[in-house]
Amino acid sequence: MPAPYEVAVARCDSYDPAIVRAAIEESLAPFGGIASVAREGSRILVKINLLAARRPESAVTTHPGVVRAVIRMVQECGAEAIVGDSPGGRNTPASYRALLKKTGIQDVIEETGATMAYFDEPRMERVSDRSRTFKKFTVTAMLDSVDAVICLPKLKTHQFTLFTGAVKLLYGYIPGVIKAEYHLHAGRDVTTFAELLLDLHDTFPPDLTIMDAVIGMEGTGPQSGTPRQIGLILAGRSCPAIDFAATRIVGLDPLAVPTIRCARERGSGPGSMEEITLHGPPLEDVRISGFRHPAVRNPGRIPPFLFAIADRLLAERPVIDPGRCVRCGVCAEDCPPGAILFSKGAIPEIDYGRCIRCFCCQELCPSGAVDVKTPVLRRIIG
Repeated sequence: MPAPYEVAVARCDSYDPAIVRAAIEESLAPFGGIASVAREGSRILVKINLLAARRPESAVTTHPGVVRAVIRMVQECGAEAIVGDSPGGRNTPASYRALLKKTGIQDVIEETGATMAYFDEPRMERVSDRSRTFKKFTVTAMLDSVDAVICLPKLKTHQFTLFTGAVKLLYGYIPGVIKAEYHLHAGRDVTTFAELLLDLHDTFPPDLTIMDAVIGMEGTGPQSGTPRQIGLILAGRSCPAIDFAATRIVGLDPLAVPTIRCARERGSGPGSMEEITLHGPPLEDVRISGFRHPAVRNPGRIPPFLFAIADRLLAERPVIDPGRCVRCGVCAEDCPPGAILFSKGAIPEIDYGRCIRCFCCQELCPSGAVDVKTPVLRRIIG
């Protein structure tokens, strides 16, 4: 009996255009190539990771070399390529254009003639009959005006969810400022947040996913970590399956990642590599040794009646480094529970009593001035 999931892995040692194109074509071959979703006259949304206005070499966003290759392949099928995302926080058309410029995506749009999509407006509301926890979503209206979606996630670590890849990328469907409402609903419970992401996935499943793992991010991702050469492109139709394979490649326990664990429990993702047909080199041949993982809490191992005490004494917390802080106030402006106090010209202060440990401040800080610290007691007891 064939495995229920398929993932393709192709070697890609650099962002040289010819090498990237060949790797993407190789990874898509088992699925019928890009032509399996991009047809003459169709409109294809190319959903990328535009977390922050950082240069491509920082490995924070989907590399423009990967975006360019996919756009060209879509266009060669006679389809229109539409490129976009919605980063967290308050976005404006002007800030979005600046983001596209800084990340190198604006140059790709101009070079290829692709269409730029601004996800924050217009919006639509969708009541989902496929969701398990979150039944109603406010998302970009672009999803209703395209024929197919191709997602291009970046392989990175994440301080809240441990790993951000294919499933987490779909959070970008939700307009930036509205993300705070969903974070507040999930609170400190990473499992509830994982269920939110999977509800999004099941309601708006992408048709193809191509992961940029040429250079990923290790350590304190998704914005303040360290770029790490991985040298791969991964592709498939199942986001949880791609994430499962990717985490195995970088030495993470897949089932320690909330989205992967919850997908298995829901029956929408694998629980082992035996459930995945792998196309390409064996994982043992492409595994990355010494990949630095983020330090994240694991409340699932703590009895509920002890969690409040354990969370206060043992949970990681965001800490602002005065030496790197530029006093811009972005962290306070975009904090979902309003737990950060900011006065112009001063270092922001975090009210840990209100902090829900979503680490949006660390994720969105433009100067990388927010660290995630482990309390002394937790370091002592291991």
